[in-house]
Amino acid sequence: MDKIKNNKVIFATVLGLVGFTINLYPIHLFANVQLILGNVAYVISAILLGPWYAFYTAMIAVSGLMIAWDSFHVYFLFGIEAICLALARRRDIYALYANFGFWLILGMPLFYLYLSQFTELPSGHIAFISLKQGINGLLYTSMGSLLIILTPTFWHFKNKVKDQQRRTFNAQLTYTFSLVITVALLLAALMFNNQFIERQQNLLYANIKNSADNLAASTQAYIDKHTQAIHNASQWLSLNQHNATDEQTLLTQLHSNYPGFITMLLADKQANIVAASPASLITKRNSQVPLNIAERDYFIEAFINQRTFTSPLFLGKGFGRDPIVAISAPLYHPDNRHSPRGIIEGSLDLNQFKLIDEIDNHNQHQTMLLIDDNNRVIYASESLQLTTLTEFTYSEPSDKYITPFPMINLDPNNSVAPEYVYASVTLNNGWKLLILNPFRPLVELVENMYVATFAILIASLLIALYLSRVISARLTLPLENIANKFSTKSANSDKDYAVDNESPKEIYSLFKRLQQSKSQLIGYQLELEEKVALRTVELEHANNRLKALAEKDSLTGLYNRRYAENKFTEIQELCQRTDEVIAIALLDLDKFKFINDTYGHHSGDLTLKVVAEQLKQEFKRNSDIVVRYGGEEFLLIMPLCNALKIEEHLDNFRQRLAKIVIDNKEDNHQFTVTTSIGAVLGNGTFSASLEDWVKQADINLYQAKHSGRNKLVFTTLANE
Repeated sequence: MDKIKNNKVIFATVLGLVGFTINLYPIHLFANVQLILGNVAYVISAILLGPWYAFYTAMIAVSGLMIAWDSFHVYFLFGIEAICLALARRRDIYALYANFGFWLILGMPLFYLYLSQFTELPSGHIAFISLKQGINGLLYTSMGSLLIILTPTFWHFKNKVKDQQRRTFNAQLTYTFSLVITVALLLAALMFNNQFIERQQNLLYANIKNSADNLAASTQAYIDKHTQAIHNASQWLSLNQHNATDEQTLLTQLHSNYPGFITMLLADKQANIVAASPASLITKRNSQVPLNIAERDYFIEAFINQRTFTSPLFLGKGFGRDPIVAISAPLYHPDNRHSPRGIIEGSLDLNQFKLIDEIDNHNQHQTMLLIDDNNRVIYASESLQLTTLTEFTYSEPSDKYITPFPMINLDPNNSVAPEYVYASVTLNNGWKLLILNPFRPLVELVENMYVATFAILIASLLIALYLSRVISARLTLPLENIANKFSTKSANSDKDYAVDNESPKEIYSLFKRLQQSKSQLIGYQLELEEKVALRTVELEHANNRLKALAEKDSLTGLYNRRYAENKFTEIQELCQRTDEVIAIALLDLDKFKFINDTYGHHSGDLTLKVVAEQLKQEFKRNSDIVVRYGGEEFLLIMPLCNALKIEEHLDNFRQRLAKIVIDNKEDNHQFTVTTSIGAVLGNGTFSASLEDWVKQADINLYQAKHSGRNKLVFTTLANE
């Protein structure tokens, strides 16, 4: 199974073979209308695999229909359908909706065009078959889609075509409703229609058969009555010898009692007519030669074979040229019952069969046809348009029309669509009576049922769309409200509108759990925010300490060398833009090593702190930067200073520092400290590098040291 799932070709082939097997046995519905279900295979392939695999599956599956129907159109029509379904699937169009559009716009018109151009089916049948095929397409598409929904294996098919966009719950619910209603309605309608049609067929044929039996009985009774009348008359006339006048009188009386005979006659043993009724038939003849009937079958059978005989239909002569059926019997001498002296004959009035036909007038569609043993028409209802005495020719409809009763076509050139349903009864004399009922009214009934089914399907789908939207809203609206309520972006999150008393129990339970979870999350959030705020304050303090450590000297609290280097760039750019001066002073404590060695390192540290404090007090402008530049070295960066007073200011600081007594109370030592200062004054354009400025100041410091210490050497720099 895993191998099939991983290989699209194998999976498409398996589906095609399953569809091929099912399509070999289409389900018969009515006449030549069949239900095909094997196309479910390529519907599944179109939804899961894509266009070309769907086409491949369709070619295999519809080969079964090719064998069953012997028509190549199945490859073209159903191949296009498979590709259209797969392409629609790629555009996130559901298969049922795509199939409905296909049959409405393309499928049924193409099918109608094919049948009208390449078959001899009547146009009414073509429209019906096209509609049926469209309904059939909706059925197997719905079944294929439902199989995918109901089969978990298809859910996890690895290489299936995936939706480009996530579908809404409303769309999914609506489509599922549509599938269920389509399959349920069509199957129920097809089963009901099939049973109804079968019942109608049985009732129709039973009615036809009953009419045939009744009319055959009436026809047989009509023939038997007149046959018996001829037989009785022959017996009665054979009892006594009568002269010609008496026989004419008796024949006339007999004819008046049996008006079903159009004419009656008596013939002697030479086959010459000696009496006739009406009598005028003889008196009107101008010829003196008697009318002879020796060649007629009814004379030969009655006189030679000495039996009562009913003839086939033949064309009369002498008394008229009308088609007639003759009933004859032999006449004997009273004293010789074995040697005939002549015959008596009566010609049946064929118009009497019309009266028999009209006996069964409750069904206007039924027609009557009576043929003799030579297959010639004796009587036919007017609507059949068959001429009396002509040979009855017919054809049988195609064997593709499957019905439980016999069918017949009166048009010998039409062997496609059946014209009549019929029932036949053979009479005692070999005649055959047929009752015919047009097949078209039954087809129209079926067509109307399928049209009604299609209309009900459309109405049901529209109702399903509406109901599914209502139900979807009933289910999704509480979920949307819950989502809005618990959304962090919702302005009305405090409003209690999420669920009501009509909401499902599961949704209400979900709401309560989310509400409880939100309360817990809010508590956790507040606690976390408090911790974060505390940690933030601590972090800010730590950052400030780190920043101070990175920028200031921990002993003196002055800025360190790194800070001076970074800050000088900003100061130099400012002075360069404004054409201002910068003063740089480098201070070095005199004999600081002596203080450390004599009074200890603690006194040395105290000295550095005192000097740093004095520097901060003397150079306290916001722009002044006081830096501990080395062990006992200090750096002053003084931008925007007064060039005329800066030297005096530095020297005053040197003098005041020398007068300060440093008191180390821990060691009870008192001492003073002096400093040598190397200072420079220059324009901001002198150099962008602090190192260049310090280098010049260091030169002056060197001179101050070597000139006796506790000195200030100040110079003005020229621009490079």
